[in-house]
Amino acid sequence: MKIFDPHIRSRTQSEDALKNLHYFGTDQVVTTAFDGQTFDTASELIHYFEFLLGEECARLRRCGLGPQVALGVVPGARPRRAHYEVWEALAQLLQHQSAVALGEIGVWQDEKAHWELFERQVRIAHDVGPLPLIVMPPAELKITLTYKMMTWLEKFGYPPSLVMMSGLDERLVENVVESGFCAGIPVGSASNDPRQMGCHLHQVLDRVGGADKILLTTALRSAGGDVLGVPKTIVSLREAGVSDAQIGEMVYGNAARLFGQNLEEPGEEKE
Repeated sequence: MKIFDPHIRSRTQSEDALKNLHYFGTDQVVTTAFDGQTFDTASELIHYFEFLLGEECARLRRCGLGPQVALGVVPGARPRRAHYEVWEALAQLLQHQSAVALGEIGVWQDEKAHWELFERQVRIAHDVGPLPLIVMPPAELKITLTYKMMTWLEKFGYPPSLVMMSGLDERLVENVVESGFCAGIPVGSASNDPRQMGCHLHQVLDRVGGADKILLTTALRSAGGDVLGVPKTIVSLREAGVSDAQIGEMVYGNAARLFGQNLEEPGEEKE
């Protein structure tokens, strides 16, 4: 079964790991800007965004993956010095043909500086598109800040169907989907156990009436992730009695509709 992984941090991964991701069924990916780096100046961050849109996309293609890029600034990646130039550059770079979303973004501490960073970028994405968003809550206060960010987005008027709340666990999936948002669910050894999540999703699908807005991801990153996370979950879902049509929506179809407006064949070079 073909897989579209909607949230990886590809710069944390070797080419061998990315080739393995492709070998086990992944055809398309969205790679996000955050990979644990910090930046002293705005120019460093802007250069990094340009690197992702150019050289990193080329590397993903060499590994057999169709690359899409999300650009955004999480609290940990804010330049230490003046960064007003970032916002003009971000608005321009989000119009690049390989840029499909704003992300990762997120409020990691419930404080003014984090909210200002989050809100500024959402407004940029709204003016450019509106574009899909990849919103990542912190490990701490995951439930509280997930709901607070969804509430803010609803009040702002951002279309929930364009927002993937990522990094979710079984406590949040059902409520996120019922609120009209997309649920990005990381599966693998360092996140949600594939077997347990397969059983949980089988129950959720019955309650919410289908697989719409549920997206499975390996969430590959420096601290963990499993290239077999999604394939293992596919097996678990089948064992639980979920149809291949619904599984296909969760591992490819929903991501393709949200992020795949400019899909390319793996290995294809864009002009």
